[in-house]
Amino acid sequence: MNEETKNESTRRGWRIWADQVSRSMFARQVGTTFLSQGTTLLLSLVSAAITARWLGPEGKGQFAMALLLPSVLQLFLGLGINSANVYFSGSKRLPLADLTMNSVMFSLLGTVGAGVILVLLLSGSLLPLLVPGVPIPLVCLAMILVPLGLLSLHLGAVLQGIRRIITLNVLTVFQALLTILLLLLFLVWLRMGVTGAVLAALITSIAGIAWICRCLQSEGALFFPRWNPDTIRSTLSYGLKGYVGNLMQFFNYRLDVFIVNAFIGPAGVGIYGVAVTLAEFLWQLPNAASFVLFPKAANSTHETMNRFTPRVFGIILAVTSVGAVGLALFGKWAIRIIFSPAFADAYVPLLILLPGVVLLGVGKILTNDIAGRGYPHYNSIIAACALVITVTLDLALIPRMGIIGAAIASAVAYSLTFVLAVICYLIVSRRHENAEVRYF
Repeated sequence: MNEETKNESTRRGWRIWADQVSRSMFARQVGTTFLSQGTTLLLSLVSAAITARWLGPEGKGQFAMALLLPSVLQLFLGLGINSANVYFSGSKRLPLADLTMNSVMFSLLGTVGAGVILVLLLSGSLLPLLVPGVPIPLVCLAMILVPLGLLSLHLGAVLQGIRRIITLNVLTVFQALLTILLLLLFLVWLRMGVTGAVLAALITSIAGIAWICRCLQSEGALFFPRWNPDTIRSTLSYGLKGYVGNLMQFFNYRLDVFIVNAFIGPAGVGIYGVAVTLAEFLWQLPNAASFVLFPKAANSTHETMNRFTPRVFGIILAVTSVGAVGLALFGKWAIRIIFSPAFADAYVPLLILLPGVVLLGVGKILTNDIAGRGYPHYNSIIAACALVITVTLDLALIPRMGIIGAAIASAVAYSLTFVLAVICYLIVSRRHENAEVRYF
């Protein structure tokens, strides 16, 4: 055996060993993430049961709508900085301290933007039209979640990028437990109604930010705003490529809630929300896998990911399909036991949602691989196409079919997203493995 053959054999051995270590680490991180998300889901079901039983369908719908507007503004004003933070901290292209200072600055800018938007909505009497049936003071209180959410989103993404996965998992469980305790305090004991539920969300968010900041401080993070043109240019360049897609994907998920509220009212939102909550239970494992896959893809070669991602895809598809069958069989029973018979009409929308939810779940594996490799703009194209279908079908079906129409529209849009994700993944995975993506 000549020297070149020996060297090639040695390199092959190291690659095999590295792949095994990588798969083992990935499996542990996904396992802990799935365990924490499963625990969080069970705790969230307890929270949902408390709000459902103490607020009723209408109160639960008001609570959902009050939180939805801040969620939209948070995503709208985030500019994709969270995705950029995962990419640049995971690939170590930018210092962590620069990313955290940049995150604080963009959170402050987003807060100013949210304040301006709220003033415009109030002065133009547009807020009651946007969220009919929801008290205006309640919406204003919930708007405090915008700055809190922006800061938590941006800084949490840095932790994700440096693969502090277990830390984030513990935080998720902690926040779910805290939410239950606060709901028991504000709803059951103090009987503060929907206002108490919003207060519980605010306090939980503040506690989460404190936790994240403490963890990042040990990594050398700094938490004052700083205008650094190089960092701003890099993070915005990457973030905006995926920002449009994230914004449109959010509306793919939640636009139907706005339209259901407009045509049916908060009670319809409350019932439809139960179907969505149970259906999205199937996203726990895909979310866990994609959460870990994103920073891994940012720090791996194309060759490695071409071998790795298809294996993850197959496992996730098999497990979520089995879960969908279980929900179809036992969903009616779960709705009555957990949420009360008042929400029994959520079962048929749940059945309609299941196929699309399974496909979108495995599609998330592909889209996070794509984003981690440095091509987030493909995900924006996917989301744009799906949003067109969502808007068209929502407006056509919800006025005539109510929450059934909303479920059909979502299932079709989710399925289209999956098909497009497969196509874009095949395009990206076949690019030259040594191709370099530059954002600055």
